[in-house]
Amino acid sequence: MMHGFLTLFAFVSVIFLPWPCTAVLALISGFFIPLLPLAIGLFADTLYYTPQAATLPSFTLWGALATVIAIFVHRRLRASIIRG
Repeated sequence: MMHGFLTLFAFVSVIFLPWPCTAVLALISGFFIPLLPLAIGLFADTLYYTPQAATLPSFTLWGALATVIAIFVHRRLRASIIRG
């Protein structure tokens, strides 16, 4: 229930909150659902796409970086919990 609420709030924050708040929410939610920062980055780039703005999808790239970090941390935490 809490993970679903956090996911929904992270996606809604893309629309209503400034990008630093959304980035923090994406990082926090990435610890629970590792692919969520990438999904939020794709959603933000799709939502705010303008052809003249930039050639690189910056939100998607930052989301991919946060996803890689979240997967690494998630695997390390899961491995230490199983062993402990």
